[in-house]
Amino acid sequence: MRTSESTAWGPYLLVVAGAAAGLCVIGLGAPVPAGGAIMGSGFLAGSLVRVTVSERRAGALAVRSKRMDALTLAAFGAALVIGSLLMLLRLHDS
Repeated sequence: MRTSESTAWGPYLLVVAGAAAGLCVIGLGAPVPAGGAIMGSGFLAGSLVRVTVSERRAGALAVRSKRMDALTLAAFGAALVIGSLLMLLRLHDS
């Protein structure tokens, strides 16, 4: 990408807004699994956006190839959502 081109920031800001919303929810006193699930959902939404939009419209989300960007975002998002849901399990009585 040349420096004179304008960068589409919409998809990138979607992911940042999801992460910020999750952190704000945790900061406001909600359970940590709720905030983690919100953050993970933001990453999964970013993965979906990266797959569906063109290279030019992906903006700052386009770092590597489309496939690698989407897989990376989906892996982080799924790990956050699954990890958040696993925190809700009661593994022992204490």
